[in-house]
Amino acid sequence: MAEFWEWREAPKADFAVVGDPVSHSLSPRMHTAAYDALGLALRYVAVRVPPVEFSDAMDHLGGKGYRGVNVTVPLKREALEWAQSADDISIRAQAANTLNLSDRTAINTDAPGFLDTLSELKLTRKSALILGAGGSARAIVLALAGSGFDVRIWNRTHQRAVELAKEAGAVALEHPAPGDADLVVNCTSVSLAGGGDLPLEWDQVLRDAAAVDLMYAAQPTAFLQSAQRRGLRTVDGRTLLVAQGALSFEWWLGMSAPREAMAAAIE
Repeated sequence: MAEFWEWREAPKADFAVVGDPVSHSLSPRMHTAAYDALGLALRYVAVRVPPVEFSDAMDHLGGKGYRGVNVTVPLKREALEWAQSADDISIRAQAANTLNLSDRTAINTDAPGFLDTLSELKLTRKSALILGAGGSARAIVLALAGSGFDVRIWNRTHQRAVELAKEAGAVALEHPAPGDADLVVNCTSVSLAGGGDLPLEWDQVLRDAAAVDLMYAAQPTAFLQSAQRRGLRTVDGRTLLVAQGALSFEWWLGMSAPREAMAAAIE
């Protein structure tokens, strides 16, 4: 578990990742490596913020001199509500994951970061099954649909999948049937919550498909373990974390992020 602070006890720093939970986050290690690689005298920490205290926490951190924060589950909707202006992706996804505290602006790096990670997978059918319909899922569904993917969505609360599918021109599923998907993405937090695997029929997933879990842990998540037993290509959340982290670094600081150093720090 990484060192973290409750928001009222947060130390002096420049940037932070906020979430609840946040002890699993590799963002401090990754951003610290970026600062070291470029010789920047900056500090990045992890801060736990309960959802109901988000607004007070952001005001408090801004008052302590924090310049920006990365926002992880389950705070992305609260981040958008706190912001006074946001980019189009945040507004459409109804979730933001990166804030500038000084001017209360927000962006969402989930969509562009995720599309960055797809280039190495060389998908041919461009058919995706998305598990979940929260803030991260919304951004990714919109990005995939906008890139020409045939997208199907499953969520435990089916109505949320229906609403997202209608907005994105996708299909909502009653059950997570993989069909001809060459990309299966877990956008739920079940991996962090210790809830085990999802009700996906792995024996029906095509063997040339790729499985992506937005979450990451010290060991492969239950979702990725099931995918590996099926013989699929797997990608965990660290690949996306680097892409997202680099985009937030560049937005805050106006300089290119040292992605290789960031990736090496969390492998």
